[in-house]
Parts: sequence; C-alpha cells; structure tokens
Amino acid sequence: MDALDLWSALVPYNWAVKPKGTVFPYFCSSLKGDAKPVKVRLLMLEGWQTLHDFVRVRVDRNFGFYSTPIEFAHLELVILDSGEMKLFRHDPGYMPQEATPAQRALAVKILWETYGIMLRIESDPKLPMRFASEKAVFARVETAPGVWDDAPLEIPDPPPHVEKISFEKADLKRAKDIPFVPGDVLHVDFALRPQIMTKEPRPRCVYRLLAADPATKEIAVDLRASVNPETGLRGLWEAMPQQLLRALVERGRIPGEIKVISGRVFRMLRPLCLELPFKLSLHDTLEFPA
Repeated sequence: MDALDLWSALVPYNWAVKPKGTVFPYFCSSLKGDAKPVKVRLLMLEGWQTLHDFVRVRVDRNFGFYSTPIEFAHLELVILDSGEMKLFRHDPGYMPQEATPAQRALAVKILWETYGIMLRIESDPKLPMRFASEKAVFARVETAPGVWDDAPLEIPDPPPHVEKISFEKADLKRAKDIPFVPGDVLHVDFALRPQIMTKEPRPRCVYRLLAADPATKEIAVDLRASVNPETGLRGLWEAMPQQLLRALVERGRIPGEIKVISGRVFRMLRPLCLELPFKLSLHDTLEFPA
C-alpha cells in the first residue's frame, strides 16, 4: 500500500469495508503528514455514529465531545517516515493500545480491500465517489466467506446532537451566597493531556480542568478526570461545568469574568452563566501556568 504512494489521492475521501459477520461497517479515512515522524495514518472508523461524528468534527473542531482522532472508536494503521508500520486500537477516553491478534485479523481484511481500492484508483480516481449521487458511501462488502462486491451503503441521517448540563442545587445556593468579585478574572480550560494516563491494565486518558488567575499567575483550580466507561466522553464533558462550579464555591468567590480558548468549553459553560452573573468570553490565546 505504501509503495503505491497514493495516500494524497485518498485524503479527500471516505470509503467503507464490511467483512461478513461484523456488526459495523468500518469507514476508512487517511490523514497524511499530521506530525513527524508519522507519514500517514489510515483510520478504520467503527460504525455510522463514529463516522458522522468524525466528519462533523472535521467541519467544526468544536463539535460534540471529540478533540483529537485518538478519541474515536477505530483501528489505526500508522506508517512512519522510516517505513515502519504499527497497528493500534483506539477507544474513546482510553490510551491507544497495540491491536490484539483478533483485531489484527480484522484489520488485515480491511487493509486488503483498501489495497484493492488503491490499485483501482490509479485508473479510476473518482472510484470512492461512485455512489455519491445515491447518498451512499462506496463500500466493499463480503457477501460470503472470501467473496467481496462493490456496494453502496446508504448514509443514514445522523441523530441530533444533544447536550445536557445540570448543576447540584446545593452548590448553586452556596455560589449565590458567596462574594461576587467584578474585578476578578479567571482563565479556564478543560482538555485532554495525552502525556498523562491512569495506572491500570488498560490506561485511561487524563483530562485537566485548569483555572488560572492572570493577575497573580496562580492556579486557582486544578482537577483531573478520566472517562467513566458507562457515560464515556459525553459524561466527562457534561460533568465539567458542575466540577467548575464546586471548585469556585470552594475557592470562596465568584469571578467577574471567565475567559476560555476553546469553543467547546465556552459552549459547555454557558448554562452556568444563566445561574451566576459572571461574563464568559472566548479568546484565541490565553496564558496558563505550566
């Protein structure tokens, strides 16, 4: 596949591979040269919901709860500049892990069909768009063991994206009883910290809620969280505003303004603005202590 050197031709497209017996189709998408020493990443995204979210995040990086490709459920072939190749399994909120033998066997099927697609693209560059007029994704479908056919996979409408932010009444009551300081400003961010992980057999990613006082350069809030397997990334993000509320209450005062650098953080904190009188503003850059 790498010797064909057709990665650039594949970048604009998504295509599907559905081995017989799998619950989900796998949607392939290539990301070229995003960081050294990576030459290209081939993502094999698991199921329609993952594809919908992936596409929407590429259109709007603040959509939903995903901030990086490693958070999507998928298998990933990584090709390095050196020619070395690695195969990983990704699950939302967990650190990547090397693929198991069963996952490798599934990936081999997907990669073999992708190799065939690449060979055909040399003479038919628009092959992945063959069924676009039918509102369908081009797919290779295994209809019987070892028998593969071209097929359109009709694209279902994505379900509406819904976010539910709630606060504990006791914390809101306490927040309204403590001083409101109009001149107090906090820089706030909530983000994945890929260099940190939990110490478990399957390590989880660590997310950091950070609030800093730009006047004193002091950290006012520093909380770390990982996904709950039952609620996933959605639960992690929807819980963040409540965590910040409690941290502000424990700090003993409500700031006059909270500044953020993430459109997603801005969106998640807006419901708190309906409860408390601080100003919320979005900025291109902000300073945070190391």
